[in-house]
Amino acid sequence: MRLTTGQVETFRRDGCVLVPDAVDRDDVARVLEAVDRLQASPSKHGANVTKADKPGEYFLDRYLYPTHPDFEAFVTDLNLAAVAAEATGSDNVRLYFDQVFVKEPGTEEQFSWHQDRPFWAVDGEQICSTWLALTSADAAGSALEFVRGSHLWGVDYRPEYPAMKGADPEEAESHLWDGIADHLRAYDQVVVDFEDFPDTYEIVSFPVEPGDVVLFDYRVMHRSRGNSAAHRRAAVSWRWLGDDAAWAPTVGSDPIITQADTSLSPGDLITDNDTFPLIFSAR
Repeated sequence: MRLTTGQVETFRRDGCVLVPDAVDRDDVARVLEAVDRLQASPSKHGANVTKADKPGEYFLDRYLYPTHPDFEAFVTDLNLAAVAAEATGSDNVRLYFDQVFVKEPGTEEQFSWHQDRPFWAVDGEQICSTWLALTSADAAGSALEFVRGSHLWGVDYRPEYPAMKGADPEEAESHLWDGIADHLRAYDQVVVDFEDFPDTYEIVSFPVEPGDVVLFDYRVMHRSRGNSAAHRRAAVSWRWLGDDAAWAPTVGSDPIITQADTSLSPGDLITDNDTFPLIFSAR
């Protein structure tokens, strides 16, 4: 077991849990060096989303394992798929995609309250992320915050996108991809500022050190603030698909993997090894 019974129970009850020292410092150093190289030379999916007239830098990149050998190695070397299997009770865990997040000191952009589920083209109850801290951080320094238990509400909220809080659907589509305006309009529930209602919602956050992993359900509400710390915040997240994960594309959902990339039909359990590689199996 890589997780304690208590950690598994916390994950399933709260939708999130801290796993301290999940990755050793030598491996953290390897990942951070790869992130530094990536920030200097992003993939086609990478970008600094901070506007030119704003301080700092909010750098995002993703879907790296198919094109970057170092990120391909991290998928298996760090053994985080096994953590996802234990947390979700899955015999098999596949990779959806990987994602890099860097906020330099003074960066003001937040990633507003959101769930991952409305963004993605997958569905199920055994889907989660492992967020590896490469630098120390607390909430003020852009560590993740969660609304405890919100993965169990049975509600999907309208997606919010980095540096675009409150943007109307047409504006979002002008900056992102075709079809997203209709996708956004399909959601009746709009995210509120949960911190304004402390008697109703409980917000939890985990101060992290390099090597700590935050494990969270893709349905849980979460956010990251700007970085008011004196040092950068860097992290990598891997998105994991457990046993009941199904292919569920919709027009305007995240195009990182589309219907053209897989032989699966909508509603199929995910079994496509080429597009969604099997990383962990208990059998």
